[in-house]
Amino acid sequence: RQGHERGLQEGRAEGLQEGRAEGLEAGRTEGLQEGRAEGLEEGRAEGLEAGRTEGLQEGRAEERRSNARAMIAAGIALDTVARITGLSLEELHHL
Repeated sequence: RQGHERGLQEGRAEGLQEGRAEGLEAGRTEGLQEGRAEGLEEGRAEGLEAGRTEGLQEGRAEERRSNARAMIAAGIALDTVARITGLSLEELHHL
């Protein structure tokens, strides 16, 4: 009887220890997968936002250059074109 009780207690303790170890490993694996998925999603969202911002800035810069070309073609003085567009005289000479 005592041997049975002792064996039962030892079996429970071992089972509990093994169960905790397995649960911890499964939890780590699941957490790692979830973390990767969330990180990927966040990275994509941040990249998309950065791309939009960069594209918008590039579009505005191209519009300034286009306007400067038109003003230069219309005979407007370079210093006036520079002041209006915000482009430097050097940039205007490269257009």
